[in-house]
Amino acid sequence: MPCLNEEEGILGALQSLVDDWVLAKGEVLVLDGGSVDGTRRVVEEFAKNRGVCGPDAAIRIIDNPDRYQAFGLNAGISAARGEFIVRADAHGLFPPGYVRNCVDLLKAKEPEGAANVGGVMEPRGATLRQKAVALAMQHPLGVGNARFHLGTKSGFTDTVYLGTFRKSVLEEIGLYDAGLRTNEDAELNLRLLEAGRKIYLDHNLRVIYFPRKTFSALARQYFSYGRGRARTTRKHRRVTGWRQVIPPVFIPILAAAMVGGAWRPLLWLFPAAYGAAVFLAAALIPSAGRSDRPAPGVRIAAAGAMIVMQISWGIGFDLEFLRSMVKPRI
Repeated sequence: MPCLNEEEGILGALQSLVDDWVLAKGEVLVLDGGSVDGTRRVVEEFAKNRGVCGPDAAIRIIDNPDRYQAFGLNAGISAARGEFIVRADAHGLFPPGYVRNCVDLLKAKEPEGAANVGGVMEPRGATLRQKAVALAMQHPLGVGNARFHLGTKSGFTDTVYLGTFRKSVLEEIGLYDAGLRTNEDAELNLRLLEAGRKIYLDHNLRVIYFPRKTFSALARQYFSYGRGRARTTRKHRRVTGWRQVIPPVFIPILAAAMVGGAWRPLLWLFPAAYGAAVFLAAALIPSAGRSDRPAPGVRIAAAGAMIVMQISWGIGFDLEFLRSMVKPRI
């Protein structure tokens, strides 16, 4: 479980993740990137309450001085004493028996070629904006056709949320790319696919995820996601779905229409139509099957969140792709 300043949410994550089966069969490695809040204290108190304190205990904190997730994950994998690696998130809530179910699922799907299994990210929000972001993260206009976001059906796919692997497989194909600040999970999954392995998603494995609370934080997050995907695309010279192509292509077209509108006002119809289409899509999000009916205000804000996600991701991708062409990474 990589973390950095997660005092607010890490206790809930640990409480939902760590059960008697986990403590009897495995260990929990919290990979701290230098938290300056009360994260470490919360983890230490949780371990003490479960009676598993000490440097060799079942719940341990591993320092990650490089801060970024890939470094911490690699340190955790190297330090892990078990046969299986189950990646976790410090700001989410896990369903009962999550770790055991993931390990059992991987064992069941290995004969079919699976080397990574996982489930669905289920965003939840408390405030209006957070609820709007959560709604946008479950809509194709916000996340494309990513099945771990949409959660519609189980089956083999290109990536899953978090993931469960055999440690031996990770050591065979290589650990997370420490040169990536984001998108390290998708890049690892791409290497698995290139090695002839498969990735399986079980839509019944649903992990509650608490998204960013403000649009500015959301913009920074998706800008970083776009940069990470650009680096992965340059490294492997391929994409795994149309959702990775449309935003980078759309951004220069949108910019050209908005700039050109100063001379040809009709060009403003393009961004206007785009905005109208997104707001219409948000207004028509079905309520059936949802635990809460999105209020009109949440739907309107969700449209804004979709636009922030699309544009931030696309700009991040385009700028990083251009930068890498001018100054390739070494």
